[in-house]
Amino acid sequence: MFYGQKLSTLVVDDDPDVVEFMTHVLRSASCDVCFALDGDEALQQAEANDPDVVFLDINIPEQDGWLVCSKLKMPVKGPKIVLITGRTENDTDRFAGFVHADEVLKKPFTEEDVLRVLKEVCRTVASVGIGRLDVQSC
Repeated sequence: MFYGQKLSTLVVDDDPDVVEFMTHVLRSASCDVCFALDGDEALQQAEANDPDVVFLDINIPEQDGWLVCSKLKMPVKGPKIVLITGRTENDTDRFAGFVHADEVLKKPFTEEDVLRVLKEVCRTVASVGIGRLDVQSC
């Protein structure tokens, strides 16, 4: 997917089944995966692993996904963030823009949905020529 370089991802969700599913899907797409079950752990994992893409549930314990997203987006070249939500309100997409999330993935989702969003995030990085990834194609 990337000039011989694996995409580094962080999955953040307090539901172990979602974490297991996402880990399986992302590893099948040749991504390196680490995970966290709450907001505090997410920030620690992001600091330790410097992920390229973070899949971040909005409703997590400790610091919620909105706050974690805004903190991860503070650096100029922070990771791409895909918010995960089971919320059905239309405001979710608007609020995602306020915290500078790159995509929103709504539950329930399939393997194809995850891969589609991952591909879209890769295209965004490639089309604007920014980010920490050297993206050829996704």
